[in-house]
Amino acid sequence: MRWLQTLLEWAAGSLLFLLVVVGFLQVVSRYTGLIFIPWTEEVGRLLFVWVVWLGTAAALIRGSHIRFDFLVNRLPSRLRVRLEVAADVGVGLFLIVLIRYAYEIMRSITSTFITFNLSVKYTYLSAVIGSALMLVGRAGVVWARLRKPTPDPGSRP
Repeated sequence: MRWLQTLLEWAAGSLLFLLVVVGFLQVVSRYTGLIFIPWTEEVGRLLFVWVVWLGTAAALIRGSHIRFDFLVNRLPSRLRVRLEVAADVGVGLFLIVLIRYAYEIMRSITSTFITFNLSVKYTYLSAVIGSALMLVGRAGVVWARLRKPTPDPGSRP
């Protein structure tokens, strides 16, 4: 899943760069009055939403989301593994529900952006794609964890 993490980080980073460029154009447009670019606010909002969802997917695959592990680290290893599996199942179920409802919301949208002819559905599509990428990436992490042999508790290094 390293390749997916790298791809998501590059995509989010590229969109973040575009967001900075669009934000700079918006500031120049608004405060200098030399040029008028009406679409920068809406494009900036769209780019921001996509950066958040893709960046969140990359962070979930990398395992760098905030978690409270001070209690979990004090548990016996077997209980810790079971708790991690339960957490992964819970996250997976939540992502499946999120994908379903985000897709329903996306399908129900009929409006377009005001300043350019693009459907607002693409804003909600970011939630569907981001959640699906999180689900696939997390499943890959769990699969890799299951394939890794666990040390025998009776053996010594």
